[in-house]
Amino acid sequence: MYLVAGNFVCTPEGRGRAVELMAEIVKVGRSEEGINQYAFYNSPESECVFFLFEEWQSKAAHDVHFESDAMAQLVPEFLGLMAQAPDVSYFDATLAGKL
Repeated sequence: MYLVAGNFVCTPEGRGRAVELMAEIVKVGRSEEGINQYAFYNSPESECVFFLFEEWQSKAAHDVHFESDAMAQLVPEFLGLMAQAPDVSYFDATLAGKL
């Protein structure tokens, strides 16, 4: 499995469009082969803060999605609405051991 987790902070004036773009990004992501989960969550503390969680069956499946024409159109506009650089982390979710 391959996981993506990110924090995004949009500008107050860009929030409406950011929410529209997040809906489109999720729609595209959920239609891709190899996706298990794909969602943005709004922070209870700020209407401009969002958490992204993606669970892919493989890094290759994620890469196909992220390099798609649809994402090439959506992501630049979405990132242009951010108040700061996003904080995104990627994880190889192969079980390394049990706690």
